[in-house]
Amino acid sequence: PINPARKLQSFLTWRGSDCKVFNVGKYRRHAAEGACDANFFDTKNSAASNLREKVASLALEDMLKWLDEPFENDANGNGAPSFRKDRVGIFDATNSTKARRDWVLRECTDVVKRAGKTTGVVFVESICDDEELLRENYRTKMSNSPDYKDVDPEKAMADLLDRVKKYEEAYETIDDDSKSYIKIFNLSSKILVNHIYGRMAKSIVPALMAWNIGTRPVFICRAGQTMNEFD
Repeated sequence: PINPARKLQSFLTWRGSDCKVFNVGKYRRHAAEGACDANFFDTKNSAASNLREKVASLALEDMLKWLDEPFENDANGNGAPSFRKDRVGIFDATNSTKARRDWVLRECTDVVKRAGKTTGVVFVESICDDEELLRENYRTKMSNSPDYKDVDPEKAMADLLDRVKKYEEAYETIDDDSKSYIKIFNLSSKILVNHIYGRMAKSIVPALMAWNIGTRPVFICRAGQTMNEFD
C-alpha cells in the first residue's frame, strides 16, 4: 500500500536530512533492458541470479559513493563546510537472505574499504500476513511497477503471485541479534526493534509506527473570528 523507502525518504528529508533512495529494481530493469517476469527471480535461474547480484553491487557502490561525497564549501572558500546535514542512503532491495544482509553490512563497514568513513547500518524488515493488506499491496504494485506496465491485470496478478512464491522459497527473516534492525508487522500494527541507538536510528522508529494504509480524508479547520480580534 505504501513504498517504505520513499515514505522514509520523505520523512527524513522533511526533518532536515539529506536522503536518497537507491532502488535495485531500477538497476535491474536497466541491466535486463526492460521488465522481468517471475522466472527472473527463481533461485534456480543461475544467469538471472548472477545479474541480480551484479545490479545489487552496482546500486550499493553508488550509494556508498554518494554517502562519501564532500559537502558544499562555505562562501569564504576556506574549505570548511558551511553546514553539515545528516546524510542517509536507503538501499531499497528485498535483501531477503542472511547472506545478502551480511554482504551489505560487510560492504558498508569494511575497515579497509571504508577506513575513516564511519557508516551505520539499520535493516528494516516488513512482515505482512494480513490478507487484506496483501491484496491492497498487490494491486498497488501492479498499478505502479514498471514491470507490469500495459500488462493484462489477470496476467500481472498471476505473475506477481508467482514472484512472491519464489521470494518465499529463499526468504530468511532477520534473527541475528548482533545486527541493528527494525521489524514492522502488518504496516505498524506491531513493531520490534533491536540495537537501535543514536539520534538518527531512534527517529525512524516513531515514523514507521505512524504510517497508515490507504487514503483517508483530511479535514483542515480554520478558526472563525473572535471578539479579541476587534480589541
